[in-house]
Amino acid sequence: MAWPRIRSFLAPGALALVGACAAQTQPIATTGTDSSVYEARGNEPFWNFSMASGTLALSTPDGPRLTRLITRAYTRGDTRHYEAPDLAVAITPTPCQDSMSGQMFTQTVSITTKEQTLNGCGGNLVPPTRLNATRWVATQLDGHTLRNGNVLPDAHDSATDENPDPAADMFTPTLDINDTGKVSGSDGCNRYAGGLVFGHDGKVSTAPQAGISTLMACPGAHGQVSTLFLALLHSVQSWTMEDGTLVLHTQDGKTMRLRQTF
Repeated sequence: MAWPRIRSFLAPGALALVGACAAQTQPIATTGTDSSVYEARGNEPFWNFSMASGTLALSTPDGPRLTRLITRAYTRGDTRHYEAPDLAVAITPTPCQDSMSGQMFTQTVSITTKEQTLNGCGGNLVPPTRLNATRWVATQLDGHTLRNGNVLPDAHDSATDENPDPAADMFTPTLDINDTGKVSGSDGCNRYAGGLVFGHDGKVSTAPQAGISTLMACPGAHGQVSTLFLALLHSVQSWTMEDGTLVLHTQDGKTMRLRQTF
């Protein structure tokens, strides 16, 4: 006796139910005592976004700052969604590289308004494993803060050993690391080159060839900071990143902090 074949299928309604389960959402609390601020940014056009205390704020070059209260917040899969009547934000935990600075962030952010969709990066900075082809300006030497090194970047930041502020400490020491990890720059008075090689994962080694420098006289504060910078640089044995700041660690436990300019 031949048994009849039984066909298995899902009705359209059942398929829709499966899809709804796959896209299940979970609400996110947006009120309470949490005072933290979430920030994101993007380019072309440049935009900045912040979220705090149940409020979304977006700044773009095209118009006034847009500030809206969150009306709905939820997760769908790994993505967090925050919505207002004319503003929607999606935050996904996938790495994102800033198209201008090259810095890596832990999250990809998409913001939709009535006029456009903006894509950019948010979350925490991802510390680099290499420093090749970067330029830095000193902001702190063994606890001594250099005011000029902390001036915010501008169009002239590619020449940071030129002092734009007569009231600042001096010409500010710089550190240029080339494609192979070798160093050069200004000690705040003279130019220097060689002596160290920056490797990956925080490693620093002494270059086979000794470093060289120009021999211009450095009186007063120029000489003091120049001497301190070179003493610290010559004894560097490792590097770390702290919130985008490069920290150089010496053999005797001292530190130098630098801000990236390129």
